[in-house]
Amino acid sequence: MSRSRTCHVRGRHTRPEPIRVVPADGPRYTGPIAVLTSGTTVSAGETFTQALIDRPGGMFRIGQPTQGVFSDVMQRNLPNGMTAILPNEEFLNRSGRTHDGTGIPPHITEPVFTKEEFAKNRDSAFDRAVSVLRNDG
Repeated sequence: MSRSRTCHVRGRHTRPEPIRVVPADGPRYTGPIAVLTSGTTVSAGETFTQALIDRPGGMFRIGQPTQGVFSDVMQRNLPNGMTAILPNEEFLNRSGRTHDGTGIPPHITEPVFTKEEFAKNRDSAFDRAVSVLRNDG
């Protein structure tokens, strides 16, 4: 049985291209994990989060939706001094869906980096992650 998996990436107007992902040999953790996300989770943080979605062993996303900005961008300076910035690729999940624009939603919504959290020296998302991983809720 092969342990390799395939994910797909495509340009905006091209067919998805498979990318073979081969796990490293050696010991690995196969239990449940919690991933904390927020609107400041962008780019590589989002592709990493998306890559973990179908991870064996379970994964809980806790916090707020990611920003929805996955890919590198093409940037052009326009003659009027404005700049046009466009993403030039899509990262697709197994069902062929992209989370560009909407971001990846959490399983469990918790406040992240709010003034109220900072004022009370709290991290509700982290506390909830610990609770979920301990099977407390």
